[in-house]
Amino acid sequence: MKTYSNDPFLKNSLDKILGLATLTLYGVNVQLAVDGVIDGVFHYLTTNKPRDPDAFLLAFKSGLTTLADRADESMTSYRKTLHDAALLIRMTRIPPHMKSVDSTQIASLFQKFQLKMGHS
Repeated sequence: MKTYSNDPFLKNSLDKILGLATLTLYGVNVQLAVDGVIDGVFHYLTTNKPRDPDAFLLAFKSGLTTLADRADESMTSYRKTLHDAALLIRMTRIPPHMKSVDSTQIASLFQKFQLKMGHS
């Protein structure tokens, strides 16, 4: 399984979602923009990662969920935006053979991503 840490498009997509989540702290409704970013990720992965788009998608979803869970509890709209973005990545779009991927592998990949990005 591969990580998305070396992929500029996916790193940029994550940064966009984090920026949009920040805007929610000021009362901005960003739902449509987040939907657009996730749609872009789906399109990018199916077009540019045809051999293994689902592994990247699972890692991306896991990363969003982890970031949401790590955000301060007082930042409810920020956390909700990240969780909602992760929920937009529906498991029904992932083939059954990818649903059995070990979640510890996904978590490990995300930790490597965070280290490369300078997050702890």
